[in-house]
Amino acid sequence: MNIQKFLKNKIKKICIKYNIPNNFDPIIRKNTKNNEIDYQVNGIIKLKKKIPYSSYQLAINISKDMKKSNIYENILVPPQGFINITLKSNWLCEHINNMYFAKNFNISIKNPKIIIIDYSSPNIAKDMHVGHLRSTILGDVTARLMEFLGHTVIRQNHIGDWGTQFGMLITQLQLTSCHSIEKIEKIYKIANLRYQKDPVFIKKTKKNVVKLQNNNKDCLKIWKLLVSKSIEKNNIIYKKLNISLTDKDIRGESFYNFMLPKIITELKKKKIAVNYNGSIIVYLNKFKNRLGKKMGVVIQKKDGAFLYTTIDIACLKYRCNILKANRIIYYIDNRQKQHLLQVWEIAKLAQYIPNNTLLEHHTFGMILCKNKKPFKTRHGKTIKLIDLLNKSIDKAKKIIKNKHQKMTKNEIKSIAHNIGIGAIKYFDLSKNRTSDYIFDWDQILSLNGNTAPYIQYAYTRIQSIINHDNLSHEINIYPIKIFTKFERYLVLTILQFEETIFHLEKYGTPHLMCNYLYDLAGKFSKFYENCSILFAKKIHIKISRIKLSILTAKVIKKGLYILGINTVKKM
Repeated sequence: MNIQKFLKNKIKKICIKYNIPNNFDPIIRKNTKNNEIDYQVNGIIKLKKKIPYSSYQLAINISKDMKKSNIYENILVPPQGFINITLKSNWLCEHINNMYFAKNFNISIKNPKIIIIDYSSPNIAKDMHVGHLRSTILGDVTARLMEFLGHTVIRQNHIGDWGTQFGMLITQLQLTSCHSIEKIEKIYKIANLRYQKDPVFIKKTKKNVVKLQNNNKDCLKIWKLLVSKSIEKNNIIYKKLNISLTDKDIRGESFYNFMLPKIITELKKKKIAVNYNGSIIVYLNKFKNRLGKKMGVVIQKKDGAFLYTTIDIACLKYRCNILKANRIIYYIDNRQKQHLLQVWEIAKLAQYIPNNTLLEHHTFGMILCKNKKPFKTRHGKTIKLIDLLNKSIDKAKKIIKNKHQKMTKNEIKSIAHNIGIGAIKYFDLSKNRTSDYIFDWDQILSLNGNTAPYIQYAYTRIQSIINHDNLSHEINIYPIKIFTKFERYLVLTILQFEETIFHLEKYGTPHLMCNYLYDLAGKFSKFYENCSILFAKKIHIKISRIKLSILTAKVIKKGLYILGINTVKKM
């Protein structure tokens, strides 16, 4: 039940009778300051210039019409002109009982889309580092959410497996017989230094880039080794992180190589690209260079080599024309924003993108140390992602050992993995996607506050209550009802799960799901402390409260699943 959407539609229908423009979009907000008020209607004051009377009077008129419906316990209009709504408990109970029995909590969409999500996308021949964490887990949350809603999701791991860096590696590896992936990173650093200083090395590198793009056997052999070993290593991290990417989701830069010559031909034929001193360039009116003139974007060098821009144009064409995407969401570093906008503009000029296809760049902030600088080791080195994950698991293991000395090694290992990984992911996802945040070990694994361990613990506590129940054969005899204010707060919060889901679908803001789960866990805690469940004297009250507990656990489990976090049986 999406109460916000329900109320919005009700109010818009009422507004028609008062000649309010059809584009009026009332703002329905959950009330977090007053427990006696459920929702607040805002935005009416903006209509004061379009109506012959005050916005306060309009709010009064709307509230009178609303009161004709039998779902409101109370409706108040303060002098400021907004509307405070309290819903009837019986109406809430009707919908919470529907939610209890419904598949997917009665959450569905009318028009499923084909949604492509571009995320993670590490570079080959380098270890994934802490900077890959956000793009990987943010994209995975969106993929899980869209699938939950019924969309067709195509995950795309656009790995960096092409370009100049491979020319450098191939050139350097031609001088050494070592092909170990662990040493490739060292070799890359050597190659990169030589590329900056050695003209002969630069020349050979450029030749090898062209050779690779033209499928030279020797170059391809080295390239395939680098790619396969790197993918194998990255898959270990994906599995540990509970990321839903698989090898079939990989379409790296190299995949689009066969399309590049035709892209150049088409852009030239459409007079979008021109030849300038041997290079092929697209001039874009919407982008200006340092001199204030229209920017030229190179899509093919003089030596015939293609650029990342060319690959990304081909990639976009493939996603729109072959995969038939209705919506494409990119989780890429904010520093790539201009590059991405240029690619989109060229693809639009070439008419590769249908008018109804949505393109979205979901940017994200950086992970910082306490000194507010990029999160690195004490020696200033970039932290490898696998090291970060292992450290979190080890910390969780020590905490569990101290609290549960009778647990077996396998139990500790399993629980520590789920808590350690969940803590890292939740700590990141609980921060606003667009903001930088400071990494803090003390907060990450805390059982207090808005953390994964707190939510996971709430789930295990509910499970312990449910497991003590012997009423499985009678559970469907009595419905969920509200007997106290604590049950009411919990029921209303559970019903707000759908609002959170659709807000996340629209804006890609998983921190709101984290906030929701934290609020839900807190509401259940208050309910548990103030309402007897297993020892309720009347059977219908006991069953109602057990069912409310079961539904709370289901919502927590599903919310954590969408975040890519596992629940645990013990804490």
